Amino acid sequence: MFSHKSSPTTPVDSRIRIPQHYRQQPIISRLISRYGVTVNIKAAMLAADENYGWFDLELQGNSEKICNSLLYLQNLGVDLIELGIAGNVQHKLSYQEFPDSPSQINQQQSPPSIMTTGTPVYQSYGDYIGQSHRLRLQLCILKDYYQTPVIFELVSRFSITVNIIAASLSANQQNDGWFDLDLWGKPQQLFACFNYLKELNLPLWLDASSLHGDIIWI
Repeated sequence: MFSHKSSPTTPVDSRIRIPQHYRQQPIISRLISRYGVTVNIKAAMLAADENYGWFDLELQGNSEKICNSLLYLQNLGVDLIELGIAGNVQHKLSYQEFPDSPSQINQQQSPPSIMTTGTPVYQSYGDYIGQSHRLRLQLCILKDYYQTPVIFELVSRFSITVNIIAASLSANQQNDGWFDLDLWGKPQQLFACFNYLKELNLPLWLDASSLHGDIIWI
């Protein structure tokens, strides 16, 4: 479906709809680590009680990398709703609009068992995609950071895997958004990620609600 050349390209905008059964898969993280694409999430809608998750993505890289990443999504069964050069949608593959954030997702006013200490908490797991420690957090994306590819930086800079558990990032970019994230990696990598996010001055909360195994305090 997608043709490509190896020359650099201008950013590509893609609206995707991800089936619920892929919620535990780090799909966007793989676009970065496996295909070398720069990904900025410009809008997001993902909740446990919804059948689909929605993402507006800006993809940057050469044509071959972008082509391969889109083929990966297509082969998974992810719906490509819109596709085009950034700021100018060329292919509307469906007439479904991005869901209205307030009516589709109920952001928790205060996440359960949130730890607001300045110290990361890790859970030791069995081998998960080659990495054995998890840091779960809720990250606020201030509206001034909508153009900053924060998750791309976490994956590319620190070589971790990021799984988006829930998200609410409005398409109009007028309000702050948030992500519930599972970060997978070695303790030193996770600690470096935590410090990086603190340096950005983005509000975050560590979630200890699912910590039932070995806990490592740094």
